[in-house]
Amino acid sequence: MAAVTPEGKLLELIKKSQGKLRLRKQLKIFTKINIILIGIIVVILALFLIDMFTFDYNIPELNVDLPDKRSDIVPIMDDFEEDVDMDIGKKKDVIVSEEELVKDLTLLGIITGDSNQAIIEDKETNKTIFLYKGDSFKEFTVYDIGESCIVLDYKGKKIELNL
Repeated sequence: MAAVTPEGKLLELIKKSQGKLRLRKQLKIFTKINIILIGIIVVILALFLIDMFTFDYNIPELNVDLPDKRSDIVPIMDDFEEDVDMDIGKKKDVIVSEEELVKDLTLLGIITGDSNQAIIEDKETNKTIFLYKGDSFKEFTVYDIGESCIVLDYKGKKIELNL
């Protein structure tokens, strides 16, 4: 083995002390970062707790005038009699015209291809619907899609919408 000279020993001592200084410096930086992060967490937690305990949860009261007696409540029979047959208790078949059925529907366009697709706007729900043959929406079923019109089936009744 080679003998270690006094200069070599001194060099090793200097290297060890520099390593310890570097480690101490890194440890100080790490500690400072942790203290800053803990401070931020404490501030956020304090803001959350302050907000939670100071928020005003006032729920507005509903001012509804209710009848004083049960006898004051009168059922509206006009609407009821219109839709229900009182003798047998079953719903009457209300006859509605084709125009009335599709008054809120507008055929916006037809996309042709392997299987045609119709684009319908429902004004009642403010929605645009993309439909293929056989698709259903509301009480309608798409019976057929042509190049400039669509045929809808409503309870066995065929209704045509044109562009």
